[in-house]
Amino acid sequence: MSTGQAVVVVGAGVIGVTTAHALLDEGHEVVLLEAATQAARGTSQANGGFVSAGFCAPWAMPGLQRQILSALVKRDAPIRWRPDGSWSQLRWLRDLFAHCKAPDFADHRQRMVRLALLSQAQLRKTLDRTALALDFQASGVLQILRQRPEQRILDQRVEALEALGVKACWYEADQVRAIEPLLNPAVSLAGGLYVKDDAHGDCEQFVQGLLAWNIQRGLKFESGVRIDALELDRSAKRLRAVRSGTRRWDAQAFVFATGVQSTALLRPALKLPVVPVKGYSVTLTVDASQGATGAVIDEASKLAIARLGGRVRLAGGADLVGHDLQVDEPRCERLISQYEALYGPVSRSHATLWAGLRPMTPDSTPIIGATPVRGLYLNVGHGTYGWTLACGSAQLLADSMAGRPTALDLTEYALERGASQAARTSQTRPSYT
Repeated sequence: MSTGQAVVVVGAGVIGVTTAHALLDEGHEVVLLEAATQAARGTSQANGGFVSAGFCAPWAMPGLQRQILSALVKRDAPIRWRPDGSWSQLRWLRDLFAHCKAPDFADHRQRMVRLALLSQAQLRKTLDRTALALDFQASGVLQILRQRPEQRILDQRVEALEALGVKACWYEADQVRAIEPLLNPAVSLAGGLYVKDDAHGDCEQFVQGLLAWNIQRGLKFESGVRIDALELDRSAKRLRAVRSGTRRWDAQAFVFATGVQSTALLRPALKLPVVPVKGYSVTLTVDASQGATGAVIDEASKLAIARLGGRVRLAGGADLVGHDLQVDEPRCERLISQYEALYGPVSRSHATLWAGLRPMTPDSTPIIGATPVRGLYLNVGHGTYGWTLACGSAQLLADSMAGRPTALDLTEYALERGASQAARTSQTRPSYT
């Protein structure tokens, strides 16, 4: 589409706001609509805070089937599944399991890491340009290990990351403690895998700051707008407008960055393979002399830790339980206990418990680009890596809408990618159409 045209972006989380930012750069007249009363009220509000290419990997991997099925009877499993009675959840699990082959895992991981590296570069440009004030550190991510892997396995992990373009190295236990000096001395450490160029920060601050910056340069933002109808042409092949009650917005193009709401919202026009996966976080207020100093992943417990100024964000757990947003307090208490085992006692008096629904596709790769419905574009399905992939996804979408070559092969992120893969291989793959 040519520049200077009207574009409506639906959804003001990190995906929607970065998309609006990239489209404004193209010279479009952009209207951003959000159902909540302000931006970043969904999964962008209190996620783990990582911007990490090094630890960006798909859910679908060999052995996941056994792990999910065993979670039916294990309450403390890192991944839990509770059937919600819907066929869509069962179909999604079937498609997820179909991707749990080693070659598929490698392919999907390469896609995700390529997009993550592009996104990191775009994020750096955005932060340099906007000078947003937020709790952000580009100080790398450290994964700590209690047992040292065999040297052969360790070399393979580092080489695999370097082959993907990620700078990683092994740190001995004393080097780990130099980076994280407040780690409990009683914790037995074998060492850690350090990814130098990864970063972390407060995604909510980023979204709200970038939104305010773009409003100053012409972005029109409306909150409290819940889209309840799509207006298609008579052939049902073009989206002409979206409606909320009696209000109507028409445009040349519409981008839906609506996360877990996308499946229901777009059902009249499209079938999307996106389901909600609930994740948890706890935000603690700490003194400067307490707790983690950077971004840490504990390989044993799967706990993710991010220092955000005077706070520490703890994240972990994944529950496939439908659209249930209730905070599971024992789940959050477990995160705190895991953190205390690493860094010592913390005060719970100002702990903020949170749960968010992450929009997941069966192969963990987001859906970016045009759809069979003319004028309707998607930027959805980023799962647990919304902020990690946001700026790159927005740039890919803006470039494709402008008709320019994209930095990455957009067919790998297309809605129809399952069908195109099936045509290229002898194996049956799930169709996303």
